Amino acid sequence: MTRRGDCILAVGASTSADELSAELKGLLRRGARLVITVECAGIQDIVKATGSKEMALCDHTSMVVRRSSYVDERTVGILSDKAAKDINRDLARQLAKPGNSVSIRLDAIPI
Repeated sequence: MTRRGDCILAVGASTSADELSAELKGLLRRGARLVITVECAGIQDIVKATGSKEMALCDHTSMVVRRSSYVDERTVGILSDKAAKDINRDLARQLAKPGNSVSIRLDAIPI
């Protein structure tokens, strides 16, 4: 990563869009509200986004949450209320430290 990668929150995930559960994929494709909890070094932030019937959820290497409504095979959430630059700055500092790990939890709330 470089400093220009200001829209990136985390790299090296152990799960990709393709590996999400069938239940979660179904909810997202029905437009469920997505609540993303990001935690690192005891600091947490919440990001809210929305699913879409357009979501393929089939990328084998990554997941993307977007502020826009653009959807591709990596997209797991759109119309997000935060971008990486909006994340709690204390959390962002912890995420930037080499060796720190991050936990990202995805919860879908049916509409």
